Amino acid sequence: MAGTKPTSCADYHVAWICPVADIELLPARLMLDEEYPTPLYDTHYDENTYVCGTISGHAVVVATCPPGETGNVNAGRLTGSMFKTFPNIRMAVLVGIGGGIPGLAVSEDSLENVHLGDVVVGWPGDGKPACVYHERGRWKVDGQFEMVGTMGNPDWRLTNALGFLAVDYEMGKTTFEDQLARLQRSKSKKKFTRPRLKHDKLFKTTYRHAGDYRSNCTTCDPSELVQRPQRSEEQQHTLVFHRGRIATGNAVIHDGELRDQIRARCDGALCVEMEAAGVDANRRCLVIRGISNYADSHKSDMWRSYAAGNAAAPQSFVGRTTQLAQLSTHISLQGCHRLAIYGLGGCGKTALALEAAYRAGEQQPAHAIFWVPAVSRESFEQAYREIGRRLRIPGITGAKADVKQLVKARLSDEGFGQWLMVVDNADDVDVLFEVVGEGRSGDRLIDYLPHSRKGSIVFTTRARKAAIDLAENNVIVLGELSEREALEMVRTRLILEQQYQVEDEVTVREFLGMLAFLALAIVQAVAFINRNDSTLSGYIRLYRASEEEAGKLLSKEFKDQSRYEEIENAIATTWYISFEQIQKHDKVAAGYLSFMACTTNNNIPLSMLPIEGSEVEQIEAIGTLKAYTFITERQPQADRHKAQEQQEHSLKSTAAFNVHPLVHLAMQGWLKAHDQWFGWAERTMMRLVEVLSLGEIRLRKSWMPYLPHATCVADIHEILESEGRLTLLKQVGRWEHVLGRDRAAEKAHRHVLKRQESTLGKEHVEMLASMSMLAHTLCGQGKYAEAEVIDRETLALREKVSGKEHPDTITSMNHLAQALGGQGKYAEAEAMHREMLALREKVLGHEHPDTLASMSNLALVLDKQGKYEEAEAMNRQTLARRENVLGPEHPDTLTSVYYLAHLLAKQHRVDESLLLYQRASAGYDTALRKGHPTVLVCDQHYADLCATQEQRRPACSPSTLDSGAVTSTSKRSRLSRGLAKIGIKSLKH
Repeated sequence: MAGTKPTSCADYHVAWICPVADIELLPARLMLDEEYPTPLYDTHYDENTYVCGTISGHAVVVATCPPGETGNVNAGRLTGSMFKTFPNIRMAVLVGIGGGIPGLAVSEDSLENVHLGDVVVGWPGDGKPACVYHERGRWKVDGQFEMVGTMGNPDWRLTNALGFLAVDYEMGKTTFEDQLARLQRSKSKKKFTRPRLKHDKLFKTTYRHAGDYRSNCTTCDPSELVQRPQRSEEQQHTLVFHRGRIATGNAVIHDGELRDQIRARCDGALCVEMEAAGVDANRRCLVIRGISNYADSHKSDMWRSYAAGNAAAPQSFVGRTTQLAQLSTHISLQGCHRLAIYGLGGCGKTALALEAAYRAGEQQPAHAIFWVPAVSRESFEQAYREIGRRLRIPGITGAKADVKQLVKARLSDEGFGQWLMVVDNADDVDVLFEVVGEGRSGDRLIDYLPHSRKGSIVFTTRARKAAIDLAENNVIVLGELSEREALEMVRTRLILEQQYQVEDEVTVREFLGMLAFLALAIVQAVAFINRNDSTLSGYIRLYRASEEEAGKLLSKEFKDQSRYEEIENAIATTWYISFEQIQKHDKVAAGYLSFMACTTNNNIPLSMLPIEGSEVEQIEAIGTLKAYTFITERQPQADRHKAQEQQEHSLKSTAAFNVHPLVHLAMQGWLKAHDQWFGWAERTMMRLVEVLSLGEIRLRKSWMPYLPHATCVADIHEILESEGRLTLLKQVGRWEHVLGRDRAAEKAHRHVLKRQESTLGKEHVEMLASMSMLAHTLCGQGKYAEAEVIDRETLALREKVSGKEHPDTITSMNHLAQALGGQGKYAEAEAMHREMLALREKVLGHEHPDTLASMSNLALVLDKQGKYEEAEAMNRQTLARRENVLGPEHPDTLTSVYYLAHLLAKQHRVDESLLLYQRASAGYDTALRKGHPTVLVCDQHYADLCATQEQRRPACSPSTLDSGAVTSTSKRSRLSRGLAKIGIKSLKH
């Protein structure tokens, strides 16, 4: 709705609740860019009064409780009517004042401690609830209180935006000071003036207030004050906000001891208030509280207005009004439209697309929004895998899943609903249009973009040819900023102490002209000024002195026919100035950026960076790179179906960063010019070998993000002959095979073999291992004949080198048997399986899991030949041993149950087969997650059997089947084809 005046209740999508009317409503109204008359509504049913308007193009409705009627009950009454009157509210924010809860220990960093005037935002970043109801629970016999009152976390759009806002704030990119300035310019500016630091007093928990309530603690004993680092006079003008847990209850807290009990009970809560639970009863909300007191007996009204004003200050997007409106119109149209944003590197294409995506999500909450980096094939495929996982597409995690096809099919189905896909950094058309593979197996990424009348695709690219190829004439050309937009960017990004410089129009124009009005150059330059307490005129002198050296250094790396010379120089020089400063003052940060230059520039996990310096130095290094806008923290794809996903790893292990492509290019040029490229490429390669070797198959999310970087590093020309490269390629081949990406795995293994052939003998153990892995990946692609040739050679050599009973030899026999079975050579495969089973029984014993796997594989080959009686006997024997060794609920045991059920069904022994299917399906529900490929196959076969018996589906399927899976032959066949597409024809060990 950006640019359109809201006229009805249905046009409003954001609810702003400020419960305390006399102190919180005024700053809320002052934050509105425009205020509109409240639309007509049923006042007989809804007794609330509303204020309506817009903030940064978002339609916002503000509501407050009647004076004196605050608390959870009244907040619930207020929002219960509000959300019915305004039916399209999708995001709710609860903004106002609250009581601060000091930490158990005092931090040496004054900005880490909660102070009066600070802002606390309810944040689920540690995987726990953002807000808790501290009074809801039960008292136990031992006198302990067990709290059970957790609340739903805020809408993901709000927490996602908050993550970006936190990074912007660290980089000095927010407009908080501008918003607070509105309060200072209002008629009530005295109410919003920050009290002096001497009035911010925290007393010891057990010390009670002395004297009159209005005395502002002038008669309290100063020796009872908590000793903590005081903030400087300079810092008092800095808005400080904390993200953490907020406790809510039904009463105002005036007791320090009770406050500390709430902190302990609520797992380190930072704030206590009394309305969040009431709002949450009707809609999940983001809670923002300005700290006006310490929830003890020393409360003072002095801080209430200032705290309320701080909590109300939002962030805005600057400039590009025309292009943003054009982009929003495109997104709202029906039909699968493609549009490209084309412009010079660093002009703000990604920022524009990101803002449009956020607005689309807010204005049309049903929209699903996906972000796909097209920097490389690997980054594209990884984004698709993440989308499939978030959408819980059946079979997406299967080893043989055709991830790209599954995602395309899901989004192309109009039943999915509306969606927007941003394909970012599509600068190299070869990435999307290149045919990979041969013949019918070859594919192009462009062919996997979905098509639906309810979907839109937006590309960002630096290449005009790419823009036309991708979107024909639907292109938005983004050039340099206008003078007004550039000036606004400088004004919003300069910190408060530097704002006076904007008044010098001559200097500002010279500064902007020098930087060619280019967004990235302005951002980098202002970040330097903020970080180093410099001035615009001082930066101009530094720029002129550095321009020639930076131009020589980077001219080759930045060569691009689509970019003007002055723009090349602007980016190169601003980068060079900032990097020189980082080198002098933060060696760890300079090392991190050098490391990142050797990887891809997208989705660089924090856990992948080299371990340098202390933990504090590592944190500071990341902060430095953020502050200079060299990196931005990456936000994951939004989960359409889950409000809160259980985190598998700590926040540190899941954090990831992007480097702007031009910053990435500049860093590579600097390393090469200073003869450091080879050294950093080697270090990066060895670090990737280290982190990939620590991966576990079951924890895919921990190592999957490393693979695109490993592939990138392995292709660096300067290290092609390095021994470490072979080790890295082996790791890449191994993990690509685990993911079912056998084509990529084959490529890696062929590279390894080619190098080993020239350095190792044919009979070397490492050479044989590589041959075996190559053959295995060929089988995964259905190239059975080629795999058979390699497997036979490998088996013969292993028998000669290691002997027939060696585990590696038996593994080669297993691979050869699979290659034979894949070609329908069942008799030869059977003989191979029998020989392998005899060897494993001799070497490992009759009940070893590998022996049981051989029995199961032999049974499958017998089944394929119609030898049902022998196959049944072998299956029953395998099942009995697995129950004894692994237990009745182990997935392998359940697989034997399923195999036996399937075999009996072929022999028309329906009753016995149904019982076994029921046992397998019920067991899978517990042992495996829903949507697992094995579960899908079992349920499909079970459904087919039910259909043949003309039984109703609800009566016979014990687990959740695909909708309508057994209602018609055509639907069952479609599911079967879908399962076959992802490689699920029969299950093998």
